[in-house]
Amino acid sequence: MGLRLQGVCCTVGKFNAFHVGHRKLIEEARKRCGNVKVISIRGKGIELLSDRERREIIRDLGVEVIDIPFSKVKDLSPEEFFKLLKDFGCSKLIVGKDWRFGRGRSAGVKEALRLGREFGIEVIPVDTVEFNGGKVGTSRIFDLLLQGNVEEANELLGFPFFVIGKVVEGRKLGRKIGFPTLNVDVGRELPLKRGVYVVRLSFDGKSFYGVANYGVRPTFGTLEPLLEVHVPEENLPSLYGKEVRVEFLKFLRPEISFSSVEELGKQIKLDVRKLKRFLEERVGK
Repeated sequence: MGLRLQGVCCTVGKFNAFHVGHRKLIEEARKRCGNVKVISIRGKGIELLSDRERREIIRDLGVEVIDIPFSKVKDLSPEEFFKLLKDFGCSKLIVGKDWRFGRGRSAGVKEALRLGREFGIEVIPVDTVEFNGGKVGTSRIFDLLLQGNVEEANELLGFPFFVIGKVVEGRKLGRKIGFPTLNVDVGRELPLKRGVYVVRLSFDGKSFYGVANYGVRPTFGTLEPLLEVHVPEENLPSLYGKEVRVEFLKFLRPEISFSSVEELGKQIKLDVRKLKRFLEERVGK
């Protein structure tokens, strides 16, 4: 192993989304060390992903993540924070140039460079990632998702926004109008604009494209938001009780209240046509 891959490279942040900005820090750490530790300050700010979804991303990235509650570090002085990094075995610290740390976010990269020399930790600042004239950040991605701009949100994430949930039995209303759906219980309200999306459904190593509705189904008077996925022209096996992954690829339309079930059926046919057009343009199907 070359000298540049020796030691432990750490990177510090919220890491609540693992977006392209977070991934740049991780890649910079990988270039310099064989051992990379991601120190994630949890419990402050927007959470785009459930713990289950976050674990899946961490597994795919293949890094060690150390979760630290925000309450444990919020009152640390900058010096105490660097002592904590030393205790974790960090020999190099990769951070964004706008990184702030210490009680009340009182210190920045200038102080970090000084403390790094004091504690024997090489501090390596990297440029923040920008997209369309603004910094990539979790709150920006959250706002894009709520606006229905899922495609731009996915560019900032570096992967399609997804949820993992369990298929549960529903009222089978879709089946009655010729559009059977899977009801996916994700256990939380999603940071999504209510409406219809092109999605990719995955389970057991297989993937299918479909349309999903996230909302309260105003035509049927549902009160709690639901995620329902319709996969056209596929005879899916019974998935009740099975865990599935749903990736959101494109927002098609807002949720609408229809005057009749028949009108709803006509609209779903149009949604399926849009899905097919999307697949022809983007996937070549």
